[in-house]
This record gives sequence, structure tokens and C-alpha cells, in this order.
Amino acid sequence: MGMLSTLVGSRLPAKYQRFFRLPAREPSWKPVDTADTVLGKAVAKWFRVNAAPAAVYRLNLGREALEARLGLIDHAERSIDIQSYLIKDDVSGNLVALHLAAAADRGVRVRLLMDDALTSEIDSGLLSLSGHVNIQVRVFNPFPRRRSRLISLIANFNILNRRMHNKSFTVDNQVTIVGGRNIADEYFHQGGASEFIDEDLLAIGPVVDSVSDGFDEYWNSSEAIPIEVFGNLVAHMGVDDFIEAGRRYVERFRESDFLRAIDGPLVERLLSGDLDLVGAHATVIQDRPDKIRNLLRWRTSIISEYLQQMVSSAERELIVISPYFVPQKQGVEFFGALVKAGVRVVIITNSLASTNHTSVHAVYERYRRPLLKRGVELYELRPHVGGMETTILTLHSKVATIDRRKLFVGSFNLDPRSLYLNTEMGMTVESEELAGKMADDIYASLPEFAYQLELSRKGKLQWLLRAGGVTEVITTEPHTTLWRRLKTRLMSFLPIEGQM
Repeated sequence: MGMLSTLVGSRLPAKYQRFFRLPAREPSWKPVDTADTVLGKAVAKWFRVNAAPAAVYRLNLGREALEARLGLIDHAERSIDIQSYLIKDDVSGNLVALHLAAAADRGVRVRLLMDDALTSEIDSGLLSLSGHVNIQVRVFNPFPRRRSRLISLIANFNILNRRMHNKSFTVDNQVTIVGGRNIADEYFHQGGASEFIDEDLLAIGPVVDSVSDGFDEYWNSSEAIPIEVFGNLVAHMGVDDFIEAGRRYVERFRESDFLRAIDGPLVERLLSGDLDLVGAHATVIQDRPDKIRNLLRWRTSIISEYLQQMVSSAERELIVISPYFVPQKQGVEFFGALVKAGVRVVIITNSLASTNHTSVHAVYERYRRPLLKRGVELYELRPHVGGMETTILTLHSKVATIDRRKLFVGSFNLDPRSLYLNTEMGMTVESEELAGKMADDIYASLPEFAYQLELSRKGKLQWLLRAGGVTEVITTEPHTTLWRRLKTRLMSFLPIEGQM
């Protein structure tokens, strides 16, 4: 081991020394010599023809988002860097793993950086995958494996309660995807019992280098621990057996509508120059990994301060989509001040029926009346639309558009957890074409996908459902049982707002 790797290992915090026997880690960095790759040549060709500082493609369709990821992996020649909060042992997770293994077989270096909040169920798979000579897996801010995760969280709450929520997917340091999607079927419209509505942006240009720099900082941080430290604690198979098991699993779904729908030519269109990229100014904003070491509460971060300044610049219209929306008193006053200044403020979030975190809704609901009284337009997602009565829709997009000239897509929710506890990232794009189209699409979808909240003459909440030219007025939380409403109300009395 070189001096640098020994130094990195010696800087590991005592909190991890208590949990694991840690090896010294070799640092690694983004590749810088990728202009001659097939992706590098395609990117260079696009910029020779188009005068723009960057280019962006909106991935708002789930299956296209998975198709883009798999296609990029298949065309990788030097490196694949993936940063994610969650990956599941399902069709999408196994597909990504199989394609990563095939890329590694070609000599591509793969670095997979996972948060550890929900990783224990796939420890064995990640360990098997890391057995490939060209694949490295690290987990961020890991839990100890020798005892209950709940007990560990209680005993080390200030440390383990802070998570890496960033999502990025970068190939050959030439093309990146940034947004809100994790790697799991529900993010890619698999057609199951639950589906998440989400957004990503695929980008080329210097903004990719910024994503890679951020990935390197997280990858080489003291909190990023090699998955191999769990090797003696978790049973796992060899990489070849793991790949074969993955193949057998995916083969069971080979004729499904889901897999048939992701064989499109998105990356081929990127390589041929036929993909409808939008030239624009693009900026990546991301928290530093040391945000989780700052145990002082209520201290804002890089991304929260940036977004506050960006949203404050709205002069005519602000649309915010946040699945978990806890504005707190200062947020209510902030949005109210924008409305008073003449800005149309539209907030879209989950309903009680669509949310996957009832505790967040329990806190959010106390702010609905104050927001409506200040003139904010408030919408909540319907759990079912069209003929999808067996599928629960959940909003997961984190989006903002400002005056139809600038937009943000990322991992950041408007809640205290994203503000103060988790690390987050996202991309802002200055483009009237892209921001305007996104705003138009949002407004067009609201009648079908969302309830509009209003206050009755007596100040009671009501949900307006507009369909077929008819408006239905609903006076209780739509599509919910009395028990769920009662449970949510009881949770609203708990002192949990700071953790949402």
C-alpha cells in the first residue's frame, strides 16, 4: 500500500473503528483521458455543431430512464461511477448488476457508492459483485452488522441518522444522469403495485466533470467504507455464481411488458446525434460529504442556500414539486412573501393516500391552511389515475421551475431532513425551452393526476377533483380510511418535525 492509502485509512473516524476492522483504502479518481471513447467522440461531435455550454435531455419516463442507464453501461469503455441511496434485488437492480458485470469483463472500472440506510438486505449481492476485479463497492456512513440496526441507530443517533441521499450516474466522465431516481423497479414504471413518478436529467459538457469531482470527494471521504469489511459477517456467493443467479432471475421476466419496453435506442440516438438534446447553461450543486459530520442542528448547507437564492429570484411564477414537503413556519412566510410580491406559487406534493411516509404527511398537514391563506396554490397527488386502480402512484420528483426560464432537478426535498441532515445534490438548467416545456407539462397533468386544495367559506380544507369538465368537492382526505386518518392525526402530535 502506498503512503496516501495508509494516510486515508488512518483518518477514518473513531466511530467506524468501533464498528469494523477497516483496511486502508486506495483512493481513486475520475478518468481524464476519455475523449477517444465512443461517448467522448459523440459528445465532441455535438459541441462542434452546437454552440452551447452544456446540453441536457429530460428523462421523465421511467422506462426510458432505465434504458438510458443500461445503454450507457453497455457503451462504457473506461469508467462507470454510480452514487445511489437505494438499490433493490429486483428486476431493475439485477439488470443493472448484470450489465455492470459485463462492462467490468470488458475492462471498465466500476465504482458503486451506496448509502447504508437500506443496504443490509442486499449486502450479499453487493459483496458478490465486489468480487469482480474491476468492480469496487463502498457504503457511506455504514451501520454495524453485529447488532440490530434499530439498536445501532438509537445508540449512535446523531451519526447514523445522517444519510447520503445523492443520486448520480456517470459514464466515461462524458455523460451523466442526475435526479431523484434510485435503482428499483418502482422508479422505472415496472407496472407493479406501486410506482414512483420521478425525474432525471441526462447531461453532457463540463457539468459532467463537476459531477465526477463530487463523486470523487464522496468516494475518497472517510465515511465511504469498502463493502469487503462485511465479508466475514454476511454470507455471499462468488461473483460468477452471483451473475448466473442474476441471469436466471431476469430470464423469468424476459417476456414481460416491462423488459420489452426498455429495448429502445436512446443511447444509440445520442451516439448518432439524433437525441433531442437542449443546449443550455447547466450547474451541479451538491453538499460536501462532511455535512453529516456537522452535528450542530439547523445549520443550512450548500444546496439549501443555493436553492433559496434561486427560488427567491422568481418574479412571475414558481412551481415546486416535493414529495416530502415540510416548509416549517419560515417556509410558509417565504412562499407567502413571494405571493404578496406578485409571484404565482404552485406547490405539488403527495396526498395522504399516495405518500409512502405517513409520518411526513402528519407534519406537513399542519401547514396546509397557512399556505392556502397566503395565496399559495397547493396540489396533492391522486393515488390512482385512469385504469391503474391496482397501482398506487407516489410522487418522488424533486423539481422546481422559476419564471419558465430556469429549472432544478435533483434529490432535494423541501423538508428539514434535506435541509439539515442528509447530503443532497441536483442540477439547475437555464433554458426557456426546457423550463417552459416542463411547466406546461405539469399544468397539463394536474387535472388528471392531482387534487387541488382549497379552503371553504368556513375555513375547512377541501379537495377539488376536476375530471371531464366536472368538479367534485371532497371534504375528507381522499382514498383514505378513518383509521389511517386517525393514525396520522395522532402522529402529528409527536415532536418529529426536525427528522422529516
